[in-house]
Amino acid sequence: MFACVSLEWRLSQRPSAEELEQRNILKREYSRNEQEELEEKREIKRRLTRKLSQRPTVEELRQAKILIRFSDYVEVSDAPEHDRRADKPWTRLTAADKATIRKELNDFKSNEMEVHESSRHLTRFHRP
Repeated sequence: MFACVSLEWRLSQRPSAEELEQRNILKREYSRNEQEELEEKREIKRRLTRKLSQRPTVEELRQAKILIRFSDYVEVSDAPEHDRRADKPWTRLTAADKATIRKELNDFKSNEMEVHESSRHLTRFHRP
């Protein structure tokens, strides 16, 4: 009996279909544009499926030298230890070096870099 009342209460707390539509969770009817989009997606899926079904065979790929054959045997040998840590020169830059780089970059962007007039306001300049 208790479980039944709890279930009834939970079901009564569900949002209505209208609320779900307002939150864009539930879509009732497709508009004309949505139907066209669905048809376009179906057409793309159909074309891609057709292209996949017409892909070349392994033999055709070998003849075109796209697919190569690897040896059945693998040779393994010891190698000397190698230091894989990279040199990070930007960590050694001083504040003055960074300011000079920012100034040079800003000068390049403002004087030499070709930017369309309508896009000039989108150019990002760095703090000096």
